Amino acid sequence: MSSVAANRYATALIDALYPHKAELGLQQLQSFASLLTEEPNGRRLLENPAMGGDRRNRLLKEISAALAFDRRVANFITILANRNRLPILEDIIIEYQRLLDKRLGIVRARVTAAGTLDPTQQRALASTLQELTGQQVRMEVTIDPSLIGGVVAQVGSTVYDGSVRQKLQAFKSRLVGE
Repeated sequence: MSSVAANRYATALIDALYPHKAELGLQQLQSFASLLTEEPNGRRLLENPAMGGDRRNRLLKEISAALAFDRRVANFITILANRNRLPILEDIIIEYQRLLDKRLGIVRARVTAAGTLDPTQQRALASTLQELTGQQVRMEVTIDPSLIGGVVAQVGSTVYDGSVRQKLQAFKSRLVGE
């Protein structure tokens, strides 16, 4: 669960960027987070409260220019750094993605499959989930061979269990119950 601060920062940025630059803003935040992950010394430098604000701002301005960030995203990142909020950047990104999905009418589905799903199977499953939910679906697929076959999809708090394991358990319950 994201923090209240992450929610507030994400809401402020999406309000500034939506609708025209909201997806671009997400991509730019993700690329900045990737940069901080790839360059841990740079992250430590930016997160160091002893580093002077002018020096930090110049460095962030150079990074933003090099990565061609929208000026609002660049200003947002500078505010995060100056307020010592870079440690919650990943939470802000998660919250921003959630808010963006909500505004775009997209739901996330966690799908667990017994084996790898080819692109055709993924499109078919996404289409079925879209019909069930009435919303556009983005799937995150994981593999669990213990399902034996089929898939389990969770959309919000609703679980659609089409696994062979579940069907065998239901069959066993019927046999034992009779």
